[in-house]
Amino acid sequence: MPHKNIELCLASPVLYPARGGAEIRFLRYLPGLNQRGINVRIFSGTPKAKKITEHDRTQDWYRIPAGSLLPDIFELDVPIHRVRLPDQTSWRRVAIFNQALLRHCLKSERRPDIIQLIEPLSPLAAPWLWRLKKLDIVRAFAYTLPYELPTGEVKRALRISALKILYSQLDRMITSSVATRAHASGLGLSPRTAVIPNGVDLQRFQPIPGSAKKALRSTLGLGEIDRMMITVGSIIPRKGIDLLLESWQTLSKRFPDLHFVLVGPRNDEKDPKLSLFNRKLTELVDASGAGDRVHFTDRVQNVEAYLQAADLFVFASEREGMGNVVLEAMASELPVVLTPFVGLPPDFGEPSDQYLLSDRNTTSIVENVSELLQNHGLSRKLAISGRKWVENTMDLERILDQYAELYYAMSGRK
Repeated sequence: MPHKNIELCLASPVLYPARGGAEIRFLRYLPGLNQRGINVRIFSGTPKAKKITEHDRTQDWYRIPAGSLLPDIFELDVPIHRVRLPDQTSWRRVAIFNQALLRHCLKSERRPDIIQLIEPLSPLAAPWLWRLKKLDIVRAFAYTLPYELPTGEVKRALRISALKILYSQLDRMITSSVATRAHASGLGLSPRTAVIPNGVDLQRFQPIPGSAKKALRSTLGLGEIDRMMITVGSIIPRKGIDLLLESWQTLSKRFPDLHFVLVGPRNDEKDPKLSLFNRKLTELVDASGAGDRVHFTDRVQNVEAYLQAADLFVFASEREGMGNVVLEAMASELPVVLTPFVGLPPDFGEPSDQYLLSDRNTTSIVENVSELLQNHGLSRKLAISGRKWVENTMDLERILDQYAELYYAMSGRK
């Protein structure tokens, strides 16, 4: 591998503090990239008002005007540069972020070899990408989630046209699966594309002995004879939380020892646009008659502990880039039930071998979850097979090697 290190800038309006799965994942890559000769710096903005946490409210950034730069900080020796952004989604938010990123790169001592942009990427960013090209900076984008396009024919066509202009300003698109690449190609978004799976930290996500599992479960208020079904993800409509709680109506009665744990930020409680969705979830929990066995954790830092404590993982999202939580559940040696979604990749293995693929309705979900809860042999078979699959195909160290190789190739140093 070349001796001269590469200067890489990871950039996104919401990269630090991270709010989404893609951003969190790239932050976890930092130590491994550094070990491979990639010098990383982060350029980020401040979160939107609906994503603000209690910790955020104590920060000084909400006392300064939009467009102001915040003091640089460091995370794992990685410099983090941030700009104060407007609290609401608007063209000003896009413009302020990209103008600040361009000014940052104009300083020769901070000019990166590569900028990798991470979700979200707005079509309004195209002019600034063009100006970055003039600085001879390689521009890459991590396409981690298929776009949700307007349903109207005219609006859909206009949106796709805008995206094509945007993507024409990229040197490389990086997707996490062939399914996501196919989705982008189907829209005519066709810069050079590399497919690199997300990868799983096999040391962090691994099964634990039964005694340790019992101890973890007791901290969650579960008794020795109780069983635990888990899902992981933001509490938003796209994740199919309402569908899972509709399935809970039957499962809670069929299995009185079953608890349902939902790990993820309560966006439904913080975003006014989700007030009706929040009300629906509350009504579903109440109607089950087993609300005391439904546990919303909100955002947690130790999601691996919850997976290790569980008996079964269920996932009912409508649209994903990879759905890394599925692989993390497999690595934790959990049997998995998931429903088809836009972007479902072959990287999860084969249905019935590594996981059960359920139709996206309550009847099918109830049948598949019940099968795993009643058939210990099938449950263990899927759990062991899933773990071996992730070990053989998704080891994070192998994925980091692929990223480092790609960065060296893009920079022209290989």
